[in-house]
Amino acid sequence: MVAFSMAIVAILLLLFGIILGVRIGGELARSCVTKKEYWTANLKIIGVGVVVSAIVSATGWIMLAGIPVGGMAGAIAALKMDFGESVGPWKFHDTFFRVNKDQVRRAGNANAEAVRRARRDGTPEPEIISVQDDADDANKGE
Repeated sequence: MVAFSMAIVAILLLLFGIILGVRIGGELARSCVTKKEYWTANLKIIGVGVVVSAIVSATGWIMLAGIPVGGMAGAIAALKMDFGESVGPWKFHDTFFRVNKDQVRRAGNANAEAVRRARRDGTPEPEIISVQDDADDANKGE
């Protein structure tokens, strides 16, 4: 019975790590504008997760191992979703499973970086369509 209760606690700690990671990944995604910054944030997540996992392993508190593992998983998933477009292996994943079609479309958009920069800075996003008719401007000049 003790082993079962320890397994339940380990699962709860893993879920806690995932929730914590989602929060961290969301915060990191706000500062990412370029794809280089996105991959740098991914490397930070993995690096910190490996160091924390090594510390947990060195202390012998194996029960806590789910927190850094769940944290890495949650942070990487939240970073991808909050970044707003499919990048790297996620692009293949989204295309193959036909999910996140809007993110796949945005990945090919040349204006995507300007939209992310505006979102980060809190400024208005660039206009997608113009409401002004060019033909009306040409007629006014005559």
